Amino acid sequence: MIFSNSLEYEELTSQLDRNSDVITIIGCNTCIRVSGAGGPDKMRELALKLREDGYNVKDGIMLPIACMEPYLVIVELSPEVNTVVSLACTAGVSNIRRNYPHIKVVETVDNIGLIVADTNKGIVKIAMPYERHSYKLGEEYPIGSDGKNKMEKEQIPIELGVE
Repeated sequence: MIFSNSLEYEELTSQLDRNSDVITIIGCNTCIRVSGAGGPDKMRELALKLREDGYNVKDGIMLPIACMEPYLVIVELSPEVNTVVSLACTAGVSNIRRNYPHIKVVETVDNIGLIVADTNKGIVKIAMPYERHSYKLGEEYPIGSDGKNKMEKEQIPIELGVE
């Protein structure tokens, strides 16, 4: 699975225009939900906050997996929608851009790397961070924590990295 952290709200809204953007939020209910940077609750929270701040959020669509084509091709956006706010990892965002090349797509996360998860313990461990996050190798977080509340003591003892 891919581990991602939410961008700051201000970083997201700096890419939006209150006057002209008609927004649909497309979310992924897999890796991004486990990370805590997406999922149905995060989508509702973001939609409410954007609406409170004067943005025109038309609707939200939660996909089981945003990076897999069969799920995205069945999505029908309202004709007035000109902006998608994506609660998905880069693979999901790429898929959205490929399917809607005429629409502005705004990313909401920073991808950290690949994780393993222990659902019995409710913990994820960064097993293969991307290069710019290499210092996070081996860090562990509660599932759904959005990269907050790093565990101080190792919970998932495994060999890390790639040879």
